[in-house]
Amino acid sequence: MFKKSIFFFSLALLLINPNLSSAQEEGKKDAEGKELRQDIDTFLGNQLESHEKKSLNLRMRDIGSLEDEPYAWKEFFRLETKDEYENTLGYTTEREYYFLFYHYETVVDRQYALKYWLESFIEGESIRPGRGKRTYDYAKPTIILINPTNIIIMNYDCKYYDDYDFDDWRDRMIKYFGDKNSTIVIELKCDGPLEWTLNAPDPKSRELF
Repeated sequence: MFKKSIFFFSLALLLINPNLSSAQEEGKKDAEGKELRQDIDTFLGNQLESHEKKSLNLRMRDIGSLEDEPYAWKEFFRLETKDEYENTLGYTTEREYYFLFYHYETVVDRQYALKYWLESFIEGESIRPGRGKRTYDYAKPTIILINPTNIIIMNYDCKYYDDYDFDDWRDRMIKYFGDKNSTIVIELKCDGPLEWTLNAPDPKSRELF
């Protein structure tokens, strides 16, 4: 009886104020965007002891057509290690990591952005949902997290690559920005392979995801 009363009360509110539902939806969108910004701030706060953040005069990374798809807002920055490490070319230097955050107003907006991005992915390749690629010419180490209303990309040059560092960053990205039960993760390494390593979509499905 109590649950019925609550239902009819809510229905009456919507009839009296038809804008209530849309206002609630807008509030949810704002909350999701604010939560992502808070996650970014927390992430940065825990990296700045060992890294410096750069956000001015950065050259855009080659990530394919995603940049051309509509989004609500974007954040782009680079983290540079304060310590130097030997790279694959044999000399020591700071490591540079690039981060891109795309937030979308709705799940559907994000789904369509992903759909069209996969058609013209990194280096212009066409990617099939849920299917990997053994080789991937000119690819750089890239970690991609796909959530309901955001796509997050970490990308850096092959000269900084090592297996442990890559896996460590993947785990950190999932910790701050992902959910092991729902976040889709794509991993791309130097010249391949490309792998869907977490919550991969069904390759046979033609539905948006």
